Amino acid sequence: MTLLDPLANAMSIIKNAEFASKSSVVVHPASKTIAACLRIFQQSGYIGEFEYIDDGRSGKFKIQLLGRINKCGVIKPRLPVKWAEYQRVEKRYLPAANFGFFIVTTSKGIMTHNKAKEEHIGGRLLAYVY
Repeated sequence: MTLLDPLANAMSIIKNAEFASKSSVVVHPASKTIAACLRIFQQSGYIGEFEYIDDGRSGKFKIQLLGRINKCGVIKPRLPVKWAEYQRVEKRYLPAANFGFFIVTTSKGIMTHNKAKEEHIGGRLLAYVY
């Protein structure tokens, strides 16, 4: 089986484990992009601790779930967004204003869309969570 989008796979595993009220979940394969997204989730209080486990292949993440994620997923295609357009995109993907956020890849790294708005930089939408 060929995995085409590891980030989408990780988001769906996390979402399904949250719906099943699991306390932890294992996501594989691991990647730097998934690690950056998990770090943002952790800083925002959506997940607890996570650790990288080297299994000799592509690695995996063990994630502690807190039960705070209502929905998370990737945005396909990865839409380019200018910093002035974030409000329009929020209306399209998020259920309410100031409820949840996007993860955006920018020239300054992967960050939330709120931080990108503050720094006046655009980027490509990767994922959302609320």
